[in-house]
Amino acid sequence: MDVIPGSAAAAVRSRASTRERLVAGGTMLFAARGLHDVTSHDIARIAGVAAGTFYLHFRDKQALFREIVFEALATLEERLQRATEGAADPHEAVRQRSAELLGFAEENRDLVRILFGRNSEAAALGADVLDHLTRWLETDLRTHGVATSAAEGLDPAVAAQALVGMWARVLTWWVEDPGRVPRETVCQSLIRLQRSGVIGSA
Repeated sequence: MDVIPGSAAAAVRSRASTRERLVAGGTMLFAARGLHDVTSHDIARIAGVAAGTFYLHFRDKQALFREIVFEALATLEERLQRATEGAADPHEAVRQRSAELLGFAEENRDLVRILFGRNSEAAALGADVLDHLTRWLETDLRTHGVATSAAEGLDPAVAAQALVGMWARVLTWWVEDPGRVPRETVCQSLIRLQRSGVIGSA
């Protein structure tokens, strides 16, 4: 095994630390101002580095935003996967999945609003996220037996498209003003919609 010299190891740690600060600073600024009103210089300044250092790590602010979004998406998919695998039956999987979706939306309210809200500044990235999540859900529906319990004639690919579209719209609408409907009401509504339309029984 090659041993990294002390100075080289320190440089690697320093670079990793700088990248972490840029990601943290970008996340905070994007959440506060949205994508359009944040510059790479703003992110560098809040991360405590020179403006040029930003470009050693990211091509532009959109590249940083994309990394932040897809890291959040990976976390969501991991949570949804655990919820499905730990469920005793398809109905329980729907309940767990809905709860995880709402938890993710609460924790990432600004990202959800920026990606899928009205007059989205990141429409192309939002579409990529929906496509990615749809592919994941279709696989999950096929793999974990939900499709075998679905209403007759329901195709998992079509179901995944419909469900992800519903999730995006409902979650965006809700995070814009969580006070309009209690969290539990949103959760129960999503559960009933999915159980009636996908599982085949309310």
